[in-house]
Amino acid sequence: MQCKEWIWSKPIAHRGLHDERYPENSLPAFDAAACAGISIELDVQLSKDGQAVVMHDDNLARMTGANLDIEKSTVAQIKAQRLRKTEYTVPTFEEVLKLINGRVPILVEVKKHRKRLEQTVYDQLKAYPGEYAIQSFNPMVIRWFRKTDPSIVCGLLSSRFDDQKMLRIERAGIMNARLFFMAKKPDFLSFEINSFPNRRIEGFREKLGIPVLGWTIRTLGDLDAAVQFCDNIIFENFSALQTYIQAYIKEFGEVPAFQEYSERIGDIPATI
Repeated sequence: MQCKEWIWSKPIAHRGLHDERYPENSLPAFDAAACAGISIELDVQLSKDGQAVVMHDDNLARMTGANLDIEKSTVAQIKAQRLRKTEYTVPTFEEVLKLINGRVPILVEVKKHRKRLEQTVYDQLKAYPGEYAIQSFNPMVIRWFRKTDPSIVCGLLSSRFDDQKMLRIERAGIMNARLFFMAKKPDFLSFEINSFPNRRIEGFREKLGIPVLGWTIRTLGDLDAAVQFCDNIIFENFSALQTYIQAYIKEFGEVPAFQEYSERIGDIPATI
């Protein structure tokens, strides 16, 4: 059975520790997080030739300038593009696993309910030496992993879905009790921070004891909301928080548990 404690204790870097030098979901962004001892969230999709690649968007346009759909492109075509005009390319899931190599836990968002994608991710994770968990907006993804291997830690994502094209089943997600339990009672919920307060999610957390993650934390306001309503956070581009974490590691030798923030949030400056 995979360990669950890290999911609701230590902050998670959204698509790695990315910045103007290291693009999101890139090998150097993941390495930066792993070297800092910070858990990593990443996104996985399936290429035309059946390989799992790490990319959030369905299309490469935003990250590379090339109008290529992931599902309609081979890995060779995808890797011919450069991320944000840097030297870095879109990594395969296999490359990411090899790089991180168990140094920190990873939270894998499976973007679509595709049996070939789910099987590929599962097969590659079986040999992975570290802790990991699966999350998805689609409860059918969670159901697939639950049926395949009940020991895998799984979580259900949800959002306010503003200006997003989502499948109806993904939009229903947490808000539909039948779909929620179709996902075999997730180990955790991962919810967009600007949707709090939310009585339904608070009910899942308090009555069923299901931990809640808040995403994506970028400001002190986000962090303050997360302290009130969440058990852990997924953060990005939050230099003040990253500086605080690094200072904490230097003083205590480990990443601070999220519960520390409720007591020490005043130690985190609004800006640096």
